[in-house]
Amino acid sequence: MRRVLLPYPIMSDELAQHLDSLARDECYRVDAVLKRSPSETTQRVYFVGANGSEQGPYVRKYLEGDGFGAAYERIAEAQRSGRRFLHLPRIVECYSAGERRVVVMEHVSGETLAEAVYRRDPSVALAREVLPSLCDAVGELHEGFDPPLIHRDLKPSNVMLAPGGLTLIDFGIARSFSEGAEADTRRFGTRAYAPPEQFGFGQTDERSDVYALGLLLYFCLTEQTPDAAARARGYAHEFVPEALRAVIQGATAFDPSARYGSAAELKAAFEAAAGASCAREASVAQTRRGPLGVAGSTALCDGAFTLPAPDPASLVAVSAPAKARSPEGPEGKPAALGAAVPLPTSDAAAKESGRERRSGLWERVPASAGMVWNGMVLAVALALFAVSTGVALFPTPESDIAAMPLVGRAICYYAMFALMFCPVLYLVSDRRPAKRRVPALSRLSFGWELAACAACEVAGIVVIGIASLLFPTG
Repeated sequence: MRRVLLPYPIMSDELAQHLDSLARDECYRVDAVLKRSPSETTQRVYFVGANGSEQGPYVRKYLEGDGFGAAYERIAEAQRSGRRFLHLPRIVECYSAGERRVVVMEHVSGETLAEAVYRRDPSVALAREVLPSLCDAVGELHEGFDPPLIHRDLKPSNVMLAPGGLTLIDFGIARSFSEGAEADTRRFGTRAYAPPEQFGFGQTDERSDVYALGLLLYFCLTEQTPDAAARARGYAHEFVPEALRAVIQGATAFDPSARYGSAAELKAAFEAAAGASCAREASVAQTRRGPLGVAGSTALCDGAFTLPAPDPASLVAVSAPAKARSPEGPEGKPAALGAAVPLPTSDAAAKESGRERRSGLWERVPASAGMVWNGMVLAVALALFAVSTGVALFPTPESDIAAMPLVGRAICYYAMFALMFCPVLYLVSDRRPAKRRVPALSRLSFGWELAACAACEVAGIVVIGIASLLFPTG
């Protein structure tokens, strides 16, 4: 038999696809790895042209597992067909590389909802800015696709806010609703914001995202991640007006049939409740002539609301406590309400006091800068602790304290560190993270913090004096 040599080897479709994916990957320069997990790797990349020029940045995701990230393909297909979405990122390309799905999309700038609430403080005003647009964004997924796309991982870090509007991100576990299915094939999601059916109690549908929207409303009002305790008390909280608490309960019922049927229904219920709450509080302010006054309350109810801008100039202007609370501008006009103005409720004075304690110099500083500063303060604390330990254990022979027993030296130097150095370091640190984790600290004004620091200083002097008497140096 005569052998016939082909000029080129015949490649299988799988090999050709693999080589094509490698060629595509080489067109991008990796600038940073944003996320890495067993099922997903997210990178910030730039497209490098043949002449060396770069475009970007873009976000590239490598998604592992069958069906994981399939929603990106549906979004990309819809966008290629001419569909335009206001609240979804633009998909540049979506292809397979072996068992991995690769997605390249636009890099969404701005700040996450978690960062916005942290920077501005939770309030009804902030919720009125965010929740309607958030409901519209979820509505694009539910109503813009057939069958609907269910996000299944709505949480503060997956909501991006920018001057141009609100954008949903991270559709890795989003799935299509399957008519007739009794349960999801996989259980995914951030537990704090995931509905019961997402963890084995049924199939997720549009009402599953409504559940998460209700919890995001609670977060906008309280800056607290909803937990079992919050659910047990029916989401009652000093910063949650009763009308909005009813909306949260209506969105987060255990039985999906008892929830709002769609994001649009939730939006309508929220706007009605927020409007009624504003009208009631305006009446209370008019009667009591509270901190906002009549003009401030009316402006808060009827004013135009815009999404927060994360640029540095607005960070300072929006966060300034005086602007956030002044009912009038420099010419006697109502102040702009882009800042986090707390809406007074029946206990308006208590809420205003709570907000006042949380304001201050650090509210004008970005969270990232505060973390860097706290790192430096911690380094100083560790250095002081090391010095105190060294002097207590190994005093220089010529020093007076060398004759004091080890127990006495330890008491003196550790008391100096714990009661005299640490309170000062606490005062100069960015205390926002501590106050978020320990709510009792938020109820202390700076004056009380200063008084507590002074008391610690006095206590340190007393302890050192007593130790000197009990363990004399000679």
